[in-house]
Amino acid sequence: MKIRPNVLKALPLFLCLASSAHAGVFNMARFVDKGTNAFGFEPEAVMSDGGGIAANLRYSQGLTELNDVFGLVGTGTNVRNFRIGGGFTFDFIPDMETQPGAGIGFQGIYYRYRGGVGILETSIVPYIHKNFGNGQGNNIEPFLAVPFGPAFHSGKYEWLATVALGAIFHEDKSPLRFIGECGVNANKSESYFSGGILYQP
Repeated sequence: MKIRPNVLKALPLFLCLASSAHAGVFNMARFVDKGTNAFGFEPEAVMSDGGGIAANLRYSQGLTELNDVFGLVGTGTNVRNFRIGGGFTFDFIPDMETQPGAGIGFQGIYYRYRGGVGILETSIVPYIHKNFGNGQGNNIEPFLAVPFGPAFHSGKYEWLATVALGAIFHEDKSPLRFIGECGVNANKSESYFSGGILYQP
């Protein structure tokens, strides 16, 4: 039995759509104070479904003592062409000496794939984080998040879930923060490594 060439060309796209991508959690777990903002650059390497690389630009704005909003725009290789989205975080448990911080995020990201196919992913992102310092101004803030929610495309939807583990590294007097993150496919998502730089005055 022969497989038609156009079927072979479309195969990577169908594999990708069967296992859609989340942009990384990145700085969602890092609260931006009210009235301040943060700018981030997030490269990403996808390790599943044909692989590929992507990059996102992010902007975060502190709204209240508990809430941030953020937006992102990005692009990628292979069948991943374009992405744009935003979200809202509710950091309801502050990170203190005697307890870790915790919160929940809500985000929607539209992905455009090769061939004109679009997917809208909507996610709830519960997260937990804790800052550790060495007493000399150096800090590491590990975080754990579990983004999950429905993805809509072609009049249908499916549930996606990812487990994301990462850390934010920074010095007390520096506005720069460095982020490393690993995401593991929990249900119809993708596994990835991401990171980047966050400028938070």
